[in-house]
Amino acid sequence: MTRIITITLNPAFDIHYHVPQFAVGKENYSTNRTVDAGGKGVNISRALAASGVPSLALIAMGSENGRDFCTMLEQDDIEYVPIRCEGSIRYNVTIHPSSGPETRISQDSFQLTADKLEEIREKLIDLIEPGTLVAFAGRVPKGISLPTIKSFLQSLKDAGALLLLDTNTFLLDDIIDIKPWLIKPNEYEIELLMGREISDLSEIKAAADEIHRSGVDNVLVSLGGQGMVYVGHELSCRVAVPQITPLSTVGAGDSTLAGYIFGYVKGMSQIDTLKSAAAFGTAACLSHGTKPPKPEVIVELREEITVLV
Repeated sequence: MTRIITITLNPAFDIHYHVPQFAVGKENYSTNRTVDAGGKGVNISRALAASGVPSLALIAMGSENGRDFCTMLEQDDIEYVPIRCEGSIRYNVTIHPSSGPETRISQDSFQLTADKLEEIREKLIDLIEPGTLVAFAGRVPKGISLPTIKSFLQSLKDAGALLLLDTNTFLLDDIIDIKPWLIKPNEYEIELLMGREISDLSEIKAAADEIHRSGVDNVLVSLGGQGMVYVGHELSCRVAVPQITPLSTVGAGDSTLAGYIFGYVKGMSQIDTLKSAAAFGTAACLSHGTKPPKPEVIVELREEITVLV
């Protein structure tokens, strides 16, 4: 099977509080609290592991609280390589009311040095062979400049990696320079990439096509309840998903990317790979917190997904 590596330079403990009602400026009482090892690359590896596909998660891990993080990874059967760093892993808090939207507070405190990134690069180069899928997901931590991270990613491509990007760090010119194999922006991130407001599905598809023509093989735009838009060499389409009542949307985009990887490594057609991506992402919304999508739910949802060419 194709080797899969996920990179998480800015991991976090994802803490979820469930409250009957959430009132701003008031004291709120939680009926349930869960804590997961998080970070976008970690979420991708967790979703793949839950569906029986192994991956290797390479994680920049703050030494002050890394032990608990490792314990959680092992409980989720995630194979990982920790890169020990100074400082602490971040804590992100999500508040889930019984009704209404969830509220998330993301800590932005972790820092990484260029020397430590070079250590990560050297370790990765030893692991990559031609065709290895390498998913780089999440925000670039403080301490790493844009030219440095672009050079880091280019070196992985030069080693033979098929690079998947899910990060809001880059603008369109950066994406054109890097030319990853796949990008997965959401509706907000596609506007950031293009530097303009995008108001409807036709404009999203036009933006995805522009990015594809600039040298990105696969452009997958996740749109929540509106499904996805995809543009690639073989296909340009919209993917419609069934309407659900989400329990949590945290990590749904990461599961969408995991579903695309799942379909690719299983040798599915492009259409079935997109159905897999949409099913993973939708199923993730039916799990509490940052829990991975359940395989049986993925199978059920895949039958309800339509690819509109």
